[in-house]
Amino acid sequence: MERDHKELERRRLKAGRLFAKGVSQYKVAKLFDVSTAAANQWHKEWKKKGEDGLLSKGKVGFASVYTKEKKQGLKRMILEGPKKYGYDTDFWTLSRIAALAKKELGIVLRQTQTWRTIVGLGFSSQKPERRSRERNEKAIKNWKLQTFPRLKKMGFA
Repeated sequence: MERDHKELERRRLKAGRLFAKGVSQYKVAKLFDVSTAAANQWHKEWKKKGEDGLLSKGKVGFASVYTKEKKQGLKRMILEGPKKYGYDTDFWTLSRIAALAKKELGIVLRQTQTWRTIVGLGFSSQKPERRSRERNEKAIKNWKLQTFPRLKKMGFA
C-alpha cells in the first residue's frame, strides 16, 4: 500500500497549529483518529523544531536496486522458458528463478522474495500432472466403462 506522504504531512501540520493554540495531545489524537502515542510524538517534534519537525521525510530506507525495468526483464526471461537458460526441463522452480535473477540481473532474491515477485508479475503456482509412462489410456477407459459398472452392481464399489 502506497502512502500519501503529502497528505500525512498536512495532517501533522494541522495538528501543529492546534498545539500552538493550546489544544491537548489527547484531543489532537481523537480529532485525527490516531493513537495518543502518535500525537505525543508529533507534539514532541513540534516543540523541538516547530513546523519543520512535522514535515514529511518522504520514503524511508534504501532505494531498491530491483527496478521496474528489472522486474519486466525477469518476467520476459520467465516467459522465454527455462530451456533457453540451460535447464533440462521446461519447468520453473523458485530456486531456478532466483538463480536466474542473480545471474542475469545481479539481484539476490530469497525464496519468499522470489515467490512474492513472481506472484506480483502475474504468475501462479502450477504443478505438472504426474502420470506413469506405461499408462494405457485405452485400458483405463475400457475398465471405467465395462468393469467398474459391474463391480458397482455387485456392491464392491
